[in-house]
Amino acid sequence: MRIKHFGVFKNQMKALDWEILRNDQTEGPYYLPYQKKDYLLRVEATEPSLSTKIILQEIERIGLKKVFSIGSGIAIQEYQLKKFSKCKVVVTDYNPSVMRLKQFQIFDDAFILDAFKDPLPVDKSWVVLFPRIDTEFDDFQLNELFEKCHKSGINSICFIPAELLSFRIILAEIKTFVISMIKGKPRVFCGYARTLGSFRKLWDPYYILARKFKTDKAIFFLQAK
Repeated sequence: MRIKHFGVFKNQMKALDWEILRNDQTEGPYYLPYQKKDYLLRVEATEPSLSTKIILQEIERIGLKKVFSIGSGIAIQEYQLKKFSKCKVVVTDYNPSVMRLKQFQIFDDAFILDAFKDPLPVDKSWVVLFPRIDTEFDDFQLNELFEKCHKSGINSICFIPAELLSFRIILAEIKTFVISMIKGKPRVFCGYARTLGSFRKLWDPYYILARKFKTDKAIFFLQAK
């Protein structure tokens, strides 16, 4: 099962535009600072989050030391993985704002990547991280991405869904509708929220769910068939 996911933003955008969101300081959760010092103020942590601990433990368990993130965005999770481990961490995004991360010289590399059009420069020696990118794609696209990873020889995927469909998410969508009406701002279509069963159907031809965890978010570790 899946439902449409909507958002309400401070500006008057009517269609989702990540370039605007990454560049607009008023869009706090989505804004990627231009200066390294401001970025560090945003992402700095004195100790790893529970999610970071789980991911690093699993990476160690499967014996890998390289993380390749697709659709990194602000890269808060990736920052913690880099800071609290000796793993090589590469961040990518189709949005040009990722080049700010390259300038900060925090990660081992950062570059623009269209995950559908560009070759994936990784193999079985990497863990590929999907950090909350699922809402961006329809079912066909997400299935295609899993297929491409499998054909690229990727054995391990750490998949963190942005919106795992639940009663809480349904209530959040109702709240978004009410806020939109009260503030007179458009609801912007931001993709889909899916159940675990829906996700399984999309990765099942290529991957199995090897391990799953629940913190403030769901974390799925997928293993190639």
